[in-house]
Amino acid sequence: KLSNDTLKPLFNRASMATYPPGSTFKVVNALIGLQERVLFPNTKYSCNGPETKPIGCSHHHKSPLILIESIEQSCNPYYWNVFKTIIDNPSYKTTQEGFNAWRDHVLSLGFGKNLDNDIINQKNGNVPKDKYYDKYFGKGIWKSLTIRSLSIGQGELLVTPLQLANFVAIVANKGFYYSPHLVRSIDSKDNYIEKYKEKKKTSINSKYFNVVIEGMSRVFKGEHGTARWHKIDSIPACGKTGTVQNPHGKDHSIFIAFAPIDNPEIAICVVVENSGFGSTWAAPMATLMIEKYLKAYVKRKWIEERMLNANFISGN
Repeated sequence: KLSNDTLKPLFNRASMATYPPGSTFKVVNALIGLQERVLFPNTKYSCNGPETKPIGCSHHHKSPLILIESIEQSCNPYYWNVFKTIIDNPSYKTTQEGFNAWRDHVLSLGFGKNLDNDIINQKNGNVPKDKYYDKYFGKGIWKSLTIRSLSIGQGELLVTPLQLANFVAIVANKGFYYSPHLVRSIDSKDNYIEKYKEKKKTSINSKYFNVVIEGMSRVFKGEHGTARWHKIDSIPACGKTGTVQNPHGKDHSIFIAFAPIDNPEIAICVVVENSGFGSTWAAPMATLMIEKYLKAYVKRKWIEERMLNANFISGN
């Protein structure tokens, strides 16, 4: 019965399903821009004007924005400009060199590869190689404008929910991670667990995470934060919404978060397929699970009831 169920309960979506990361990936591009020294906390980009033409803004907010505000309000044109400056960095001789530098950072953050753990049947996802674009568009022809969808986590990018949860743990840790794994208990004599004590450092310097963390905290506490309706008063948290374009149907709702901000205890990624905005479904689900994990109870019963009674088939 399980194998014949049309909802595929035996298919582990956490490690086997792949999705474009959408706006959650703006955090990745922000960190890479900071590391590459083409982005700074006070860098401003406008939401209107000729520089925003390739990718329009889907939100209504003040303009121009600085980095923290761009994360809080999830501004598409801001991240097109960030991505363009990374790929077209004059420190690199060609677009291809800039792209490969960008790609190396993405891989170091745990995307595009198996996370080397005990979770079976993991998908690697997809972080496209330069050879893919050479084949598709022609060598030396494609530019940053050609691959602009990568700036907002769309295009050829594919990630698993496990990779996104691991990434938000990297943000919480300010630049490193341990391979995520399954464990019921830890025995000090168990050599098996030694493998998971290895700290894996990313290519992003720890000093660049604070400004990004502040932006993610404003997703909840900011006046224009995209998940401001779902903040937990007693738990300071950081998050990022994602509304993922889906060629096969309605958008996917994605949210990543960690909490508390100081001394984090939980990192989480929620994906709700074919359900719409990240702030509508994935964000409240994530905060309910954070609340339950840290407090052992849910105080916001009205949100819990709304999630439990949701009907995604009808769109309500």
